[in-house]
Amino acid sequence: MLVNLTALLKPADAGRYAVGGFNITSLETALAIAMAAEEERSPVILQISEKTVDYMGLDVAYAISKTLADRVTVPVAVHLDHGKNFELAERAMQIGFSSIMLDVSKLEKDKRIPFVSDFVKRAHRHQVSVEVEEDIIGGREDYIQGESGHFTDPKRAALFVRETHCDCFAVSIGEAHGKPLPNEKLDLELLSEINQAVDVPLVLHGASSTPDPIIRAAIERGVCKINIDTDLRIAFTKQLRRTLEEKDMYDPRDELKPSIDEVKAVVIEKMRLFGSSGKAR
Repeated sequence: MLVNLTALLKPADAGRYAVGGFNITSLETALAIAMAAEEERSPVILQISEKTVDYMGLDVAYAISKTLADRVTVPVAVHLDHGKNFELAERAMQIGFSSIMLDVSKLEKDKRIPFVSDFVKRAHRHQVSVEVEEDIIGGREDYIQGESGHFTDPKRAALFVRETHCDCFAVSIGEAHGKPLPNEKLDLELLSEINQAVDVPLVLHGASSTPDPIIRAAIERGVCKINIDTDLRIAFTKQLRRTLEEKDMYDPRDELKPSIDEVKAVVIEKMRLFGSSGKAR
């Protein structure tokens, strides 16, 4: 069933667990994520990036996600990930996405709060939740290119959240998008300070391959949404290579099924790590 992000993250915040934001890159990965959520009885976020929109179209990506949300019996948010293209974010809100992420890290600083505040007001009239990232997070993934991140200032975060009324806030504490960067280290003390400063759920981007103890520590410090993309791509692609090497096939459906199963297994593993398994209401 389709819900907005707030409906998922408020219980997570109260229950000290996190909900996975899993990026879809194809029909197959979307199926795997939805199947995992149903099997684990876990709330889930189906995330659609701008690159996925360019690949299959906003309408198709939304139709796939909305159909799967309606099919399963667990709560599902359909979420635009890293909305740097503000026109696309507006279209996503109008077409039916239940949550939107605005990435305003490249917008002039004095324009960020007024822009986000106006967008949040309009989104809330549509019962759409808004996640915001103000600070540049390092790494490379899809159309995201941050050579070095800009760490979140707790005081600025408090002002930003208070003035914009956003529903959740993406932190920059040393994580990186894509494959882990050399010497990547999350500043958990800074995360605690941010959590004390703001009164909305926190979001951790770039969490693929982050060690399990760090993930658990981040959840204890207020992270309620954790984004996973790269780990799913790697699982899908590695399994597809194995399948094509081991078997003589000519039906894409047979070739792709093992990769669906592999991605599903990774998603289940993450849901158990995040503590969201069995939390569907």
